[in-house]
Amino acid sequence: MSAKAHYFKIGVFTVGGILLAVVVVIVLGVGSLFEEKIWVESYFDESVQGLSIGAPLRFRGVTIGSVEHIGFVRNHYKELSEEDLFRYGTYILVRVGIKDLFPGRSEDERRGELVRRVEEGLRVRLTSQGVTGVVFLEADYYDPKDYPPLPIAWTPKTLYVPSGRSTVTVLGVALNKIAKDLEQAQVHKVTADLDRLILSLTRVADDTDMKQLSAQAGQAMAEVQGALHQARSLLSNPNIQKILSDAAATASELSLASKQLPGTVMRLDNTVRRVDHLIAGKSQDIDEILANLRVVSADLRELMTNAKRYPSQVILGEPPSHAKAGRR
Repeated sequence: MSAKAHYFKIGVFTVGGILLAVVVVIVLGVGSLFEEKIWVESYFDESVQGLSIGAPLRFRGVTIGSVEHIGFVRNHYKELSEEDLFRYGTYILVRVGIKDLFPGRSEDERRGELVRRVEEGLRVRLTSQGVTGVVFLEADYYDPKDYPPLPIAWTPKTLYVPSGRSTVTVLGVALNKIAKDLEQAQVHKVTADLDRLILSLTRVADDTDMKQLSAQAGQAMAEVQGALHQARSLLSNPNIQKILSDAAATASELSLASKQLPGTVMRLDNTVRRVDHLIAGKSQDIDEILANLRVVSADLRELMTNAKRYPSQVILGEPPSHAKAGRR
């Protein structure tokens, strides 16, 4: 009886644990089932190797959704013409479910907001995580000139975000271009030319008399040292130092004079203006003085003429008249 009771307790505990786990899963699952998702799709004209269902979509490191479907465009848009299928059929369609894209807005508002952000440079591209090679989708803003949207000939069934080339693709294109440039550069020919150049330089060095070249170099260095010694002696001469000191003092005085020159010119201009005003205000008096000077000059000229003709008259004056003499 004790063994049966022990087994019964174990069974009840196991069943209870399973029921509890089922309840937790149901509660969590129901919450995710009733949670609203916004479907967004993008198209890739490159390999999506490593990207799988459930891979996260991250915006600047924050997970905002997950990949729900991966397939070819031709399997979802069968209304395309044969020419469009041939051109765009190999595009890879990746559909993502996003949980919190512009919450609280209507479908039209979300579409308009997403179109505006796409015009500003919002793109989705494949990104590899570290050295593990796990591939996920990354959304961010890029220069629209460097990441133009892929041309499409259909109307997307959900909100559309253009894709950008992945880092691996950009690196591969760059390496391929470098390889083509190296191939066109004829590296082997350049290497052969370089070998011939080095060989020619070696022969020139062997043919050159290195001893004579060394002696000439030593003589040139001695001449340079002599010139430096002469220059040093010349600069140490007291007369030269005095000349340099006088030149510095003269330059300082000239600098001071140049600073005072505008004020001197201004004062001289003010003086000339005052003289002009004085002359303009006394012009009538000056004219009268000049007229009097002319009269005085005429009287002096007449006096000098009379003095030359009648000196006695100038000195003694005219004699008294006879009538005045009789009366006296």
